[in-house]
Amino acid sequence: MIKKSANALKTHTLPDNLGDEINVLETYVERFKKDDLSLMEFKVQRVPFGVYEQRKKDTYMIRIRCAGACVRPDQLKKIAEISQVHGADYIHLTSRQEIQLHYVLVDSIVPVMWELKAADLASRGGGGNTVRNIMAQEDAGIAEDEAFDVTPYAIELTSRLVVEPDSWNLPRKFKFAFSGSSDDRGYATLHDVGYIAKIKDGVKGFTVYVAGGMGAKAMLGNLLFDFIPDTEVYNVAKATKNLFYKNGNRKNKHASRLRFLWKQLGGDEFKRIFFEEYEAVKKENYLPLAVKDIDNVGIDPNSDIEQPADQKDYELWKKRFVQSQRQEGLNAIILPIHLGHVDNDKAIKLAEFLMPFGENVIRIRKDQNFLIRNIMDKYLPNLYNMLKDTFDNFNRPFIIDKVLACAGASTCQLGICLSPGAATATKRYLETCDLDLDAVSDAKVNISGCPNSCGQHHVADLGFFGKVARRGDKVHPAYNVLVGSLVKEGETEFAQKVGEIAARDMPFITKAVFKSYLGKRAKYETFRDYMRSDEGKEDVKALCVKYKSDIPDYEVDKNYYLDWGTDKTFSVAERGKGECSAGIFDLIESDLGHIQQAKKLLEEINENGGDIGQKQTLLRDVIYYSARILLISKALEPQNEKEVYSYFREHFINTGLIAASFDEIIKLAEAGDFKTLIEKEDQVFALADRLKYLYDVMDSAFRYKLKEGDSLHNDKVDFIPVVHQAASASAKAKTASTTATKTADPALVKDFRGVGCPMNFVKTKMELAKLKSKDILEIWLDDGQPIENVPGSVREEGHTVLEQQKTDEGYWSVVIEKQ
Repeated sequence: MIKKSANALKTHTLPDNLGDEINVLETYVERFKKDDLSLMEFKVQRVPFGVYEQRKKDTYMIRIRCAGACVRPDQLKKIAEISQVHGADYIHLTSRQEIQLHYVLVDSIVPVMWELKAADLASRGGGGNTVRNIMAQEDAGIAEDEAFDVTPYAIELTSRLVVEPDSWNLPRKFKFAFSGSSDDRGYATLHDVGYIAKIKDGVKGFTVYVAGGMGAKAMLGNLLFDFIPDTEVYNVAKATKNLFYKNGNRKNKHASRLRFLWKQLGGDEFKRIFFEEYEAVKKENYLPLAVKDIDNVGIDPNSDIEQPADQKDYELWKKRFVQSQRQEGLNAIILPIHLGHVDNDKAIKLAEFLMPFGENVIRIRKDQNFLIRNIMDKYLPNLYNMLKDTFDNFNRPFIIDKVLACAGASTCQLGICLSPGAATATKRYLETCDLDLDAVSDAKVNISGCPNSCGQHHVADLGFFGKVARRGDKVHPAYNVLVGSLVKEGETEFAQKVGEIAARDMPFITKAVFKSYLGKRAKYETFRDYMRSDEGKEDVKALCVKYKSDIPDYEVDKNYYLDWGTDKTFSVAERGKGECSAGIFDLIESDLGHIQQAKKLLEEINENGGDIGQKQTLLRDVIYYSARILLISKALEPQNEKEVYSYFREHFINTGLIAASFDEIIKLAEAGDFKTLIEKEDQVFALADRLKYLYDVMDSAFRYKLKEGDSLHNDKVDFIPVVHQAASASAKAKTASTTATKTADPALVKDFRGVGCPMNFVKTKMELAKLKSKDILEIWLDDGQPIENVPGSVREEGHTVLEQQKTDEGYWSVVIEKQ
């Protein structure tokens, strides 16, 4: 299939209102630069635009959507040119088939948005509680085993969903994927909604899986439909999104993905609700996706045919990286990219070389490498020569550059270990070894810096994810070791943990595992087969035990207590609060803190005396934040103080959620009569307590579950303690008993076991607000997300975590010094 006409590739259609949204973002940027917008308020506006803060102060990462793994050569060139002006000296390919710009300054955020838009690109939906980049297997359209090309479906579903307002205000991120065959190379069985192409009775269609996903609490997708015609792709997507929008957990972001809703409801109830939504969607008579086939054809640029610069090396390159497409005479070529980082000038040179071959010539692989496609046989030497001149080490065994790593703790706020450093060290060690690495080119070695699976360790043959380990009184970077995943329709299994190792030993154990496989290769057809076998698992387990037992003391070799790529002793003190789930709902937590701080200062003024002007300002703060705190539960985003009070009166006082008597102090605040407010201090405190009570009884979908006997319309509102907890009697008794046994201890002890994120952190902040500087608070947390998130969040608030250790009973004790 060789043509001499244009080889067009239509990427997803940008929404018509994107320009307006960029203008709105610009107002937030300008307000932030003038200190008129807090860090939290700026965060919740920028993250849905795919703009993440990096560890380097005042720098940002921008994630660009590439639906269906597609990017045109002209777009690739433009992205690299933008990076040259506004970002780092490289661009980054992600494991979700996107492209990222790194180290962008705040002044450049909006100019980048406009330049991307001019190239038919956008970062909108690159982060936050949104519909994220829709993936497709990178060899879609050219693979022998596919039912049909799924790329147009990924592109058109993106075009449809990005114009829908609710796609930007979901309980949590929402991910779609498409695969062309039961081999599931698009990971459809591991997404919120996954489609696997089928042809039934001559009709194109899909098997559909839902509620899958990786991350710290991974779950396999669940079969929803054995078959739907392709005309139903949008209806199924819309119905699932509606279900999630209405029923997802908005209150606890650590239990808010679709898979948690499946687990909470149970499969039968989930399906019942889904089919109610599905029937309602079908009655709307939405048009099917306007899918247009993409021609995978070869374009002849009529260039001079070159001879390979090194014939022997050329033949080896073809053997390693060139694959015949199902289109006769055309080829797909893997271009290895170290850790997904492409120097800007190299990306530009690659794009300029490929432009004469048409638009449909590049895909982004899930292993952070490029797949070039639709190249005629006769132009392979030309491509080889260009790569040889441009890319270092482009023709070494693929496994060296196939090792996949997430961004890690060097840039990611949640990272524990420096996974890119570990990956680089492993690659360098493999380069110098005497093993036949071409024989393990099919291996998947995936590394995540923390449990959140951005490095996709769950689907690795040999996987690692970061953790903190201890030897004596010293902590050191370490990794859990997993083996033996399988991704295939109806058979998908996650990799299993078999042990743990020090970060320093990752290169050595990786080589040892390869060596073990090569010595037993006659028994196993592939490296995956070996990793999935009982023998392979036991071999890796034994290696983990060996390396773990050999960790030296700090005095003997301090390198084990440093992470790869740094000379600093290992610590997670700088581990921040991740931004992936940043959404407008995070403002509730921020406003709670403002209220508590203002009340504390008012109590000090009342006790010790103080400035009347300051007291007026603090009373104003309590009213303002109390009025604002739950407006978001009504999907309201006021732009100024006047709108805060207006919305509050309309949606809380007039509806009876708040007693009408409180309107008096709202009017005083509106009028700026803070002097009179001093006489109404008790009522101001009562308003704050009432709003805190409403928050406590609000369920995960932000519906108010009021207690029996609570009258909304009664002007007499009981004072509810601001630290009120709707805990069970047994939990309260346990806390009281524990505290009683600690009366001789100077530390205040609070039992937050059973309290989920983020409320455990909110409650910790409230307890800290009661204390004086240098006072000690001990909190008890559950294993898992609580211990992974709360200490880092406490540090982010400026306090010192003196100690955290796991008790014999399995929970964690965290000792905090208030600053």
